[in-house]
Amino acid sequence: MILWLSAACAPATESTFRATPIVQVSSAPIYTETPTLTPTLTPTTTPTVTPTFTLTATFTDTPTLTPTSTPIPTQALWTLTPAAPFGAPAAVTVGDAPLSSVTGWSCDDFPCADDLDGWLRRLQVPDGFRVEPIGRFPGQPIQITYGPDGRLYATVLENGTRSGAVYSMNADGSTERYAGDFVSPYGLAFQPGTDVLYVSARLTLEAGGGVWRVDPDGTITPVITDLPCCYQMIDNQPNGLTFGADGSLYLGVGALSDHGENRTRTADGLINMQPYEASVLRIQPHTGEYTVYAQGLRNPVDVAVASAGTLYTADSGLITGGGNRVLRLAEGAHFGFPYWLDYGCAECWIKPAIVATLPDLVRLPPMSLPRGVAVNLGNAYPVNLFDHLFVALWNGIDGGQRVVRIDPRDTPDYVPSAFVTGLIRPTDVTFDPAGNLVVVDYVYGRVWRIVYAGA
Repeated sequence: MILWLSAACAPATESTFRATPIVQVSSAPIYTETPTLTPTLTPTTTPTVTPTFTLTATFTDTPTLTPTSTPIPTQALWTLTPAAPFGAPAAVTVGDAPLSSVTGWSCDDFPCADDLDGWLRRLQVPDGFRVEPIGRFPGQPIQITYGPDGRLYATVLENGTRSGAVYSMNADGSTERYAGDFVSPYGLAFQPGTDVLYVSARLTLEAGGGVWRVDPDGTITPVITDLPCCYQMIDNQPNGLTFGADGSLYLGVGALSDHGENRTRTADGLINMQPYEASVLRIQPHTGEYTVYAQGLRNPVDVAVASAGTLYTADSGLITGGGNRVLRLAEGAHFGFPYWLDYGCAECWIKPAIVATLPDLVRLPPMSLPRGVAVNLGNAYPVNLFDHLFVALWNGIDGGQRVVRIDPRDTPDYVPSAFVTGLIRPTDVTFDPAGNLVVVDYVYGRVWRIVYAGA
């Protein structure tokens, strides 16, 4: 079970500081309004009705106006032009981040919330990189993304509760409440080519999940309100969001059980699962129509897209510890859940022969509880780190409480490299407009940027 920590040592106030300005570059992926493989200039399943008027004769020969309906075509999706690392620094060998002392800090095991000097000593990155403070979100941030305005946005739990809102962070580290209220807000993603934000959350704390659209004027509109949810009060719900290369919205949805317990088998040996649970969904953002893109995932907490459009997810494992992994997704693929005897789950179901599964990309340490995942698509880091995955490992175990780097082109027995160590509970990672990795920590709400300083 995940333990959500409180920052007992955090003081009531903190000193202010100014973040290093973000520099825009042109090497990031570019979205253009181009046709997609899925027809998008067709009427939606529930057409928007535009009243027009025709003349109809009455018995008094007095013309009257009768409304008729004309479907409005679905707005075109923006598709991704693949990124390339033009102008990136030369390739270098990047080692593991070292470990710092685990005790002796201003709040015992960790620096206190406002002890920036202590944090900059504790956080460790590989040679050639440095850590910069960006700011601090109020409450507990879950996931982060950059908006088209260059500001950092986060889903944040407020006042020690499971409810919250979306916050934005300015270049000087100050924050504003952008949109709310949501029950257990989780993923967020801006639609490419727009300033429209999509947010995943629950309908209530105990049941029901959905996706909402936040327009620039603050209007919040439900897009989907019938998603499966929830296994626990704090886990397994509609999770991370990202827009894919095809312009569709991709969403991870957790399973409604830990390992398929209390389920029954069908005649062909399959476990009875609810539709759309334990999967990554592909969503048409304008209509809310969705289908299963990949299944057999226990709790896909985040989804990320690589330069060629390949999708990856971080899948959080069983309560007993096994099954933490990173996956390369494929349309129609099954990744094994709940048939998880191979993950040390003696009471798990046996996989029937009719279920063909794809292997994990990387198996992570038991109990590591991966959270956010991001792909380096910029040119700020050495060119050999392009398309590498960066994954936040939440839990306080040996090998956890850090961000790890994964080369997806390596072998299945690949061991991830430590990229940021010394964190408390990292919940998400993203890349800023300049191509630098940004990581957010749940306990104090602190946000850090990792800059390449040169070999």
